[in-house]
Amino acid sequence: MNDWQQQLPLTDTQKNDLDKSVLRYLSWNYKRTIQHKQVHDYESVRRAIVTLSTFLLQEPVDQQEFINSDDTDSGSTVKIDELLLPRKWNSIVRLQRKIIDLEQNTETLISQINDLHSQVSELSQFMPLTSNGTRAQDVLRWVPKNLPSHLINVESSVTSIKLHPNLPVVFVATDHGKLYAFDLLNYSIPLASLQTHTKAITSIDVLFTNFTNSSKKNYLVIVTASKDLQIHVFKWVSDECKFQEIRSLLGHEHIVSAVKIWQKNNDILIASCSRDQTVKVWDFHNGWSLKSFQPHSQWVRSIDVLGDYIISGSHDTTLRLTHWPSGNGLSVGTGHEFPIEKVKFIHFIEGPANTRFRTPSTPQYENWGMQYCVSASRDRTIKIWEIPLPRLMAHRAPIPNPTDSNFRCILTLKGHLSWVRDVCIRGQYLFSCGDDKSVRCWDMNTGQCLHSWKDLHSGFINCLDLDVDFDPNVLPRQIMVTGGLDCKFGVFMR
Repeated sequence: MNDWQQQLPLTDTQKNDLDKSVLRYLSWNYKRTIQHKQVHDYESVRRAIVTLSTFLLQEPVDQQEFINSDDTDSGSTVKIDELLLPRKWNSIVRLQRKIIDLEQNTETLISQINDLHSQVSELSQFMPLTSNGTRAQDVLRWVPKNLPSHLINVESSVTSIKLHPNLPVVFVATDHGKLYAFDLLNYSIPLASLQTHTKAITSIDVLFTNFTNSSKKNYLVIVTASKDLQIHVFKWVSDECKFQEIRSLLGHEHIVSAVKIWQKNNDILIASCSRDQTVKVWDFHNGWSLKSFQPHSQWVRSIDVLGDYIISGSHDTTLRLTHWPSGNGLSVGTGHEFPIEKVKFIHFIEGPANTRFRTPSTPQYENWGMQYCVSASRDRTIKIWEIPLPRLMAHRAPIPNPTDSNFRCILTLKGHLSWVRDVCIRGQYLFSCGDDKSVRCWDMNTGQCLHSWKDLHSGFINCLDLDVDFDPNVLPRQIMVTGGLDCKFGVFMR
């Protein structure tokens, strides 16, 4: 093969077709020109084309088309294939355009892939990607920066606040009985607002259902309690950004102080406490009151639920553990000097062995599923308690341990200058807020206050919330929200 043949960007067949097209074009062009001028000297042109055909075309069969002196046959052949060369060049142009479009699409897709990789890399910094929770521990060690990302005004003081467990949405309850939903990424106007009660909302709680029955669709449930003695249950319709009321629960005879919602298998249950000194457990699906008991002698201000157990804090300065299906009171904690504003169980989590209070100290507590709880009081202190093991009997409700029925205070956190209103627990950290207009972060391993956010609000800070770390269906995020008496709620984001 010659050097020029190696440089030629065409195959032999392509070269032959191109040469034939050129010859046909010349034949057609000169024939049209001579006919237009009415000159009968086509023979000299035809001989030139024949000479070119014998020179360019290798196959005799291909040359025969131009050697043939019959103008009629030649003309018919030309008419059939006279646009072959333009068609070929048009095809080449179209192919070039396709190539350019594909290259542009490829560049766009590569850019999108790079963006997605960067987003995944950023999200992986605070998402638990491994079964041993190594990456999750990085999230749980997050401490918010000094100033909130933004402060958002509502029409009255914020009494309770909750994060959506999956979406960047926060639910805000106010002293005027109004419930809001705000998008944390676009907070200029609320996603939805609803006048849910005629008096102040005292507490809200949320639950994203996890039905194992495939025929049931999962959704977010919101429960509100109010000074108007009512409890309302809503479904959050995320597609339409609205609250859809499901039912109201009536039965308390005084202010409803707090509500908790949880799921047990495919059943959803709601617990509430009231100034009428009672705690009630409700069936979400039909609204019936399943159980009512009176653990305290005064106003029950706060409750928390873990399985079949409810812990309650009261105006009588005590906290009590009750087995709610039977109503049996199991143990009591005494030590606060003023009413208790908030109580919470400390859930066990998988993590480093040195995470104090987050892992059971004995197999008995591990089998029981709980060991510690926390309480916040108007005496400006936060106490962490060890709950005594009750007497557990097969096929029977637990009863108090006759030799040990008192909570044991393990740690007291001091630093707030006024009432402590709310607490949240994440990893080894405990976050608290109070009437001294501050939020504090405590290390439960040492009992030291690691950070204090002062004067976040111009009034009392009533509530705060962070993602829980013990629910496998919730991926903790680096978000903290606070609500205050100054009609604002603050958002801390990574």
